[in-house]
Amino acid sequence: MATITLEYDGRNSAIKQLIGVLLTLGAKVIPSDNPKEEQTKMVRESLTTAFSEMRAGKAMKDARNLFA
Repeated sequence: MATITLEYDGRNSAIKQLIGVLLTLGAKVIPSDNPKEEQTKMVRESLTTAFSEMRAGKAMKDARNLFA
């Protein structure tokens, strides 16, 4: 059996439907052994990406434009 890890926007209805299809086809959700450690890792990766983009000049200076 193979294992995959997914990261997705929880508000995206299309990906939720795709995950539902995968579950009906026999996929299983296995809860994490240590959710706090996993959350810490995700925050660290997110901050690393944000600072890398900022240093590379890819970050938007005004976040309000993201939601326009």
